[in-house]
Amino acid sequence: MPDSRARARAGSQLPRPGHIWVYDFAATAADVPAYSTLAGQASEGATPQIAEQIATGRQLGAEIGSQLVEQIRSMGLPAARAVAGTTPQVNDIVIRGYLISVNEGSAAERLAIGFGSGASELRTAVEGYQMTAQGLRKLGSGTVDSGGGKTPGAALGVVGLVATGNPAGLIVSTGMKVYGEASGSSKVEGRAKQTAKEIADVLKQRFEQEGWIN
Repeated sequence: MPDSRARARAGSQLPRPGHIWVYDFAATAADVPAYSTLAGQASEGATPQIAEQIATGRQLGAEIGSQLVEQIRSMGLPAARAVAGTTPQVNDIVIRGYLISVNEGSAAERLAIGFGSGASELRTAVEGYQMTAQGLRKLGSGTVDSGGGKTPGAALGVVGLVATGNPAGLIVSTGMKVYGEASGSSKVEGRAKQTAKEIADVLKQRFEQEGWIN
């Protein structure tokens, strides 16, 4: 918090990162890091995922991460895929993404990480962090309209209801209908490209605000 206030007073921008590390998007609750806003926040009573759902989710999550790296590189920034042993340096940016199943059949929308049984829609949420000498620092971010006539604020509320902290740090992408859709490499790749493009469009605005790109 102190460095956030100091930065606000100074009106300074973040230094250009040496690397922007993008992790594969989490497809199960176990894949969510402990420091995430979404850690431990999935709906209670969610139906456990079957092996096929986990495999499809991880395939999609890896493809979105890969596509997002390419999108960021196309802006002229040094993006790379992060793995378990990646050690970000000070001022590097870390991007964590999550696949979120939404079941809209109940009075209140229920959420689960990854593909969930009975889910009507699959969305993604993204968090950004800056590596500091004291560790990762959460960065704020924007939202992307979830479609269906909802405003960005309403879209954020769907994920924000599971967030105990400030939900403004999440980017929420357009929902992807999952009813009756067969899995397949071409379909997964198409979804991933669309989702990565939406997220990249929001990130591009942030990168421009920071002065990293023109």
